[in-house]
Amino acid sequence: MKATRAARRIQSRNPATSALSAAVSATLLAAASAPASAQTALEEVIVTANKRAESVMEVPLAVQALTGEALRDLNLNTVKELASFTPGVTGLSDDSFIDSLRVRGIVTNDFGNGGDPSVGMYKNGLYQGRTGSGVFTLFDIDRAEILRGPQGFLFGRNSISGAMNIITKRAVPGETDGYLELDVGEREVFSVEGGGTATLNDRNALRFSGTYQHEDGYVTNLATGNKFYGHDIKAGRLTWGYDDGERVTGMVMLEYEDRDQTGTIYRATGTDGSYALLESIYGDLGRPSDPLDINVVEPIDGIFDRGEIASFAAIFDVETSLGTFTSMTGYKDHDYSYSESFSATSLRIFDYEQFQGGTYFEQEFRLTSKEDEGPLKWYVGASFYDEDIDTDFLGRQDEDIYCNVYWGDTCQGVFDYYNNSPYAYVLGDYFGTYTWTPSPTGYMEDWNRTLGRFSGWAAYVDLNYQFTEKLEGSLGVRYNYDRKKFSQEALTERNPSPVLGNRVQTGYTTPEGALTDEKSWDDFTYRGILTYKPNDRTMMYASITSGYKQGGYNSFSLDPVAVWGITAATPDAYKPASFDGENSISYEIGYKGDFLGGTMQLTANAFVYEFEDMQAVCSTTTPVTVVCNVGKLDGRGVETTLTAILGDHWQLNVGGAWFDSEGHDVQEFCDGADRIFGDINACEGQSIPGAPEWTAFAVLGADFPVGSGSIFGNLSWTWEDDRRGGWLPLTPESTTFPESQRELQGWSLFNLTVGYRAPSNWTAALYVENLTDETYSLGGNTGGGFNDPYVQHNWGMGRPRTVGIRTTYRF
Repeated sequence: MKATRAARRIQSRNPATSALSAAVSATLLAAASAPASAQTALEEVIVTANKRAESVMEVPLAVQALTGEALRDLNLNTVKELASFTPGVTGLSDDSFIDSLRVRGIVTNDFGNGGDPSVGMYKNGLYQGRTGSGVFTLFDIDRAEILRGPQGFLFGRNSISGAMNIITKRAVPGETDGYLELDVGEREVFSVEGGGTATLNDRNALRFSGTYQHEDGYVTNLATGNKFYGHDIKAGRLTWGYDDGERVTGMVMLEYEDRDQTGTIYRATGTDGSYALLESIYGDLGRPSDPLDINVVEPIDGIFDRGEIASFAAIFDVETSLGTFTSMTGYKDHDYSYSESFSATSLRIFDYEQFQGGTYFEQEFRLTSKEDEGPLKWYVGASFYDEDIDTDFLGRQDEDIYCNVYWGDTCQGVFDYYNNSPYAYVLGDYFGTYTWTPSPTGYMEDWNRTLGRFSGWAAYVDLNYQFTEKLEGSLGVRYNYDRKKFSQEALTERNPSPVLGNRVQTGYTTPEGALTDEKSWDDFTYRGILTYKPNDRTMMYASITSGYKQGGYNSFSLDPVAVWGITAATPDAYKPASFDGENSISYEIGYKGDFLGGTMQLTANAFVYEFEDMQAVCSTTTPVTVVCNVGKLDGRGVETTLTAILGDHWQLNVGGAWFDSEGHDVQEFCDGADRIFGDINACEGQSIPGAPEWTAFAVLGADFPVGSGSIFGNLSWTWEDDRRGGWLPLTPESTTFPESQRELQGWSLFNLTVGYRAPSNWTAALYVENLTDETYSLGGNTGGGFNDPYVQHNWGMGRPRTVGIRTTYRF
């Protein structure tokens, strides 16, 4: 009874859907928070991984985790920053979008709201959603975890590439604790965070926590003097914890977050043909030499990324005669607005804005078998979700640029350059001799509205059988059903351009109102794992897992394809364009072992997968953004971590990954292949863009007793290799399309913290982030063609060296 009760308390405080990573959280990246002088062996943790209690080294999954203390010492502030210390996960960006985040190379290549993310974001096992609501601030965290590969059996909502799950601090009856932390640094960095638990009685407790974070921007727009990449974030959380001491444990959480930060900043490289074309028309565009300066025309309302998110969660475990019954309920309401200047130059080539609101509800029920009742263990469950998402999209462009670039003439008189225009075949029938009526604002705006009503349910079962003392296996099956109702409407009345009209982003009008369609998708997924434990310190496993992501709708294109610029789409002839679901199958082998009396632990895994019908923006004969299903991706890689105690005062954590892939039948992704190489199949066999081949991290921690306190420190390092910028090969036969335009530079960053831990429950530390003051960009784009105004650019200019002081008091 004692062991069962202890397992239930672990499950209550750390839900079973995420408990698997607790096994790792005590041993990976803990150097920053655990006194090395007190450690003679790495701690063994018993958790309810896979819904049952098991040891730290018995989790047959590729998982990485960081303790809450490590998150603070590494100064990780948002959920996406976990990528920096996770083998096989890349694509960090400094906005609320998740369309660059990759797990094993797989990415959500669609910035509309008709599809779904490939990477699942979760908090306490509950799904957090999409761009605008899925990215959140880390404060008062117990631990964070990242699972790699398809996930369909640990969460109510499945994800096809991987999952990031954040476990918040809980209110536990009988415990009274708290902390207050203050962070002050360069560029007006000011952050305060705190949390505390109050025990009400032997069954009830409350925990209050919150944070405020501010930083001034570090990227200067020379055109306006404005600073970017600053932020103001306010968030608070109230958690009620319950434990009756016998059968029922649970928690209810209310949370609110208000984020006000900068939208993505783009900076032209000036090395591609599109940039030269624009300079031939408009002269010197004034590209600054300092990589932290830009010279761009800002959108009318500025560049911003703002969100308000309110959420509710209720998680309860009830002990029954059959096992543990778990109920997980989540609800989220959010409002989100975003604005950026995609132009990357002093010309208004393309402003993008997005105004979004939505609600999300989910419910999961699960029954987990009792412990110690024979060799067979199991769990079964079912889940349901319902989502409403409403979004207005805007594309804005100067009329003068539109006419000059596409037609080689100004916006007046008669257009005489159809034969030189890449889009003449769709515009020639519409324009003729006419009197030009200019926009009163000088620009054209293309607004469209999408409404999504999404719902779905899933049911799953997982069986685990102990064949012998050393050999066990598990088999799981899941059924998924998803339905989407989606509508599109062109908001033509908002466009100030009387002639060019909706020709920035959608290229059509809807004179009779919104176009609507409804579709459903369903599929079975499965997982099989075979685990072998030759001794108490070694585990090897092999697994096969299938993945599924439902289809969706294009936010900007129609079915059939609308003729750009002249289509009046009516409900009887057009509907929103849709795309099908994705499928994958992943094969993995892994090893986990500890050595040298428990002072060293090693994990390693290798995988291969086949990913079919990739959902991504593809090349078409129209300038509108179209998401389609294309080809197949064969991926392979190796991921490893090592944790070791080095003597009495040092601890080392290192990790790394190698990844390679080959795309097949990806011609629709290869814009320019026939023009540059004379071969439409030039991209066949090329690796997926944006995914570096090599990544690595390391954290060296130290703790030296001084009197009754200690001096501590850690040096962290993260590195990403260069990445391909597009599907086109890196060795062109044409010198007019240089390799530098298709390969994005990686980076190597060092962070240092040195502090003092006093015996009176407070610590003070000096930190230096980006110790070497490296200049880098988080990503980039290879730009458009030579008759296309979109220039090659970098985006997400990295934070410069930042010095600050952090003080923490615990009570």
